[in-house]
Amino acid sequence: MAEKYDAIVVGAGIGGLAAALMLSHRGRKTLLLEKHRFLGGRCSSFDKEGFHCDLGVHLISRSDKGPIGDVLRRVGIPNPVKYVYVRPRSSYQGKVRTYPHDFKDMVPEKDFNGLMNFLGEIRSMPEEKMKGYDYTPLQTFLSQYTQEPLLHSWVQSICGIYTGCPIETASTGEFMRCLKWEAEARASGYPDGGCSAIADAYGDPFRKFGGEIKLGAKVQKIEVERGSAKGVMVGDELYQSDLVVSNADIQNTVLNLVGADYFPSDYVERIKGLTYTGGGGMVVRMALDKILTDIHMLGNITSLDRGEQARNIQQGIIPEELNLMLVVPSNFSNKIAPEGKQYVCTAGGGGGAVTKETKEAVKEAVIRTADKIIPGLRENLLWVNTTTGEEIENMLGEHGAGIGVQQTVDQVGDKRPKINTPIEGLYIVGCEAGGQGVGIELAANSAMEFMDEHCPIA
Repeated sequence: MAEKYDAIVVGAGIGGLAAALMLSHRGRKTLLLEKHRFLGGRCSSFDKEGFHCDLGVHLISRSDKGPIGDVLRRVGIPNPVKYVYVRPRSSYQGKVRTYPHDFKDMVPEKDFNGLMNFLGEIRSMPEEKMKGYDYTPLQTFLSQYTQEPLLHSWVQSICGIYTGCPIETASTGEFMRCLKWEAEARASGYPDGGCSAIADAYGDPFRKFGGEIKLGAKVQKIEVERGSAKGVMVGDELYQSDLVVSNADIQNTVLNLVGADYFPSDYVERIKGLTYTGGGGMVVRMALDKILTDIHMLGNITSLDRGEQARNIQQGIIPEELNLMLVVPSNFSNKIAPEGKQYVCTAGGGGGAVTKETKEAVKEAVIRTADKIIPGLRENLLWVNTTTGEEIENMLGEHGAGIGVQQTVDQVGDKRPKINTPIEGLYIVGCEAGGQGVGIELAANSAMEFMDEHCPIA
């Protein structure tokens, strides 16, 4: 006889982990199914030759002061993850700078003042008013203050991290919220022990609250009867529940795990039409045989036209230097690299334009760029490991290798996919439905929204 659960969560990314943890804390008999042998999804880590490497390149926007810590506080657990805070910096024309203040001597006075007014208005704006800008492209709003290309490129570098899309299509309201929350928290940081520490901080108490985790358990089908969820199939085994929460990507859930025929046609077309973030170009992980830099995080700007750089790479024209985000996790945590060694990773290098044909050439351009930022890097390389956005998607088996569904003007606010679906008892959490915020914080917010609106305390 099939085992019955109060709730089944499909997928152990941060959204699924957070939802499962909160459900079990409320006394629900909860089963968490994950097709891989590890927890965390994009927020997972692996070991390579003594180095502890994240799957993606992460800084946590508000660390323990934001949604990641809020989930743990909701279940009565003091945050077990320690973070090292950092103020992100940027480099342009070979110089490391602290923006926005260093722009004062780099652009005309009227443009610098315009940028400061742009940032000041966002920081002082009530969040309720920000909703009125949800459907305004960020470039349109920014251009009212300045049209200086360097300033637009800098805002784009932040916007790409926040929303996974260019300023031409990014939601101004969503950018405003992300920026305001991060500025107020002043807690951008990296978890001690790498991003897998966050997944463990959710998974361990979930088990203590009585939750059950099955790894290597690939869900073939979500069972639906008479318009209601009834459980899931893993291989030949049926697990029953009237409450199924999917963290397995909304398109995969609707089109594959359930099937389009179970949903209204207009809902299916909407889900098919969603646009996803890429993988931030290509993640390049570099192990060094000595400590070469005290940099924690750096955003490198080379081309002011990021779209043009991506198009060139797609055509096989590889620039000498690349726009990229560089993080040195071993400078945040001594658990990342062996003593006396250093670990550097980058994201970017062409947006979503990296292909199998250009992968090696882009990797070489990333190393060239990183070597200029960290002199001596190339000659002290122990190994280099790369993952394209497409490879991350193939490994995880879902779209949106970066941060799921893009936060564009037609995919935020009331236009964002809802957590509840037309099928009774079937819900979506993660970076594809509900929520607001940056990256894994968006996923955690989605899970809390699910609990507040669809599983209120009795």
